[in-house]
Amino acid sequence: MMRALACSWIVAAATLLSPTAPAFAQAQAGVTTVEVFANSATHVRALPQTPYLQRVYRVDAMAAISLQLSVRLPGDEAQARAYMLQAEAQIRKRYKDQILNAAHGMSLAIHYRLDRLPAIVINRSAVIYGVADVEQAVALYQQSRGRR
Repeated sequence: MMRALACSWIVAAATLLSPTAPAFAQAQAGVTTVEVFANSATHVRALPQTPYLQRVYRVDAMAAISLQLSVRLPGDEAQARAYMLQAEAQIRKRYKDQILNAAHGMSLAIHYRLDRLPAIVINRSAVIYGVADVEQAVALYQQSRGRR
């Protein structure tokens, strides 16, 4: 009994004294959503696990998909049409998620009135331009909130 109690105290103390968990939670306080808007050439550094909703939108994905599809098309229009009809189900299945992400990202970018990339929108209101690192953007957001 005493041994089990001692072990539970050690686990609790280790959890409380862990340098990363509380610091991470404190640094992210007040952040509920992070939306990253970038093109396919931008390396986005997103965090694998966050206490907030995090989404990355590749707003140029439609153009990239169109280019990929046009490279595979035969030169003759009739053959290209036949190829597209035959491969339509595979194309839809392969690119559906990318197309939905790009379309949703474009509509949100218009809604937020973003005028350049990369852009990170925090809590659907604060916009940070020129940063593709989520951790850095959240830190900048927290700094700006601290000055108010």
